[in-house]
Amino acid sequence: MKYLNQVIFLLIIGMAAMSEIHAKTDTSEYKKPYYTVQISYAGTGAEFRLNDIPFYLENFSGQVDVEIPVSDKIIEGINELTIIAFPFSDEHGPLENWPHKDARVEATLFVREKDSLTDTREMLTHLKLYPARSPDIAAIESSLIEGQDVPLLDYESQPRKFPNVTYDKQVVLSRKTDPITTPFPRWEWQDGVNLESTTEDYKSLLEAYRKEYLIHQKKDLVALKKSTRNLAETLMLVNYNNDIDEAYELLNLEESWKSNEQELFEFIEGESSKTLGLKLDIVASGKIARIVNESGIQPILYIVKKARMSIEYKFLFYKNKQGEWVYIM
Repeated sequence: MKYLNQVIFLLIIGMAAMSEIHAKTDTSEYKKPYYTVQISYAGTGAEFRLNDIPFYLENFSGQVDVEIPVSDKIIEGINELTIIAFPFSDEHGPLENWPHKDARVEATLFVREKDSLTDTREMLTHLKLYPARSPDIAAIESSLIEGQDVPLLDYESQPRKFPNVTYDKQVVLSRKTDPITTPFPRWEWQDGVNLESTTEDYKSLLEAYRKEYLIHQKKDLVALKKSTRNLAETLMLVNYNNDIDEAYELLNLEESWKSNEQELFEFIEGESSKTLGLKLDIVASGKIARIVNESGIQPILYIVKKARMSIEYKFLFYKNKQGEWVYIM
């Protein structure tokens, strides 16, 4: 990445006049730490990741400011927050460039005490990017945090590419936190098989999706609870709640089944998959995979009949040591 050293040097010069702020470095004092990322963007497409795990995607122009829970993606030790910015899409596909220099995207990782009405949230790290500006000032508004490296700008990574859509450019901004102490166990996906983008993995993962699809097709609640047990147990951990039934309620498993407006779309494979441009996408530094297209559609989705819109179900799988795909997020 030829730009990196130069950009870091320029960022340090540009930030030198700013006051350093303190990020939270010791989270062990929290009895029930609760982690979120506050994101905002305008005039750009963006994907947000924590430890290379996607948690929010916006392809189209708009303006958003929202806080997203990410405790299930936090790991013990150093964590990395990433923004992947790209020109947004319109009805004709991705734009070749950002429409104006003020296009911006921002992400802040916070921790606070779960369910506390008095404790304020504490910042763990912060990113702010103006992707249409020149590299020397594109990330200059990222907070200068005492003892923490400045963000890394990358202009040379391969832009997002899908079977039917290729983006002309992207800018990646990432930053590592100080070591974080969490009350959570080591997540099982961290010890999964290291994945590669192969035809064999695509086919076997598609079969894992098919099993989930059949559960939805049959509206088999017992099977769905078994399939989503890992998700429910993770919710119990990050919400500090030992009630598995309450965790299932939070997952809202039967929402689409009970709706009179939604219907299950056909399983997306073969020609339908080619038409929609789905591909095998490996994330979490090679530990987690999904089959997805540029707008987030996966092989299983529901259609809102009257509104002519889709409801995309988000699946992330890891492969265990026995070679089995496990629905994990």
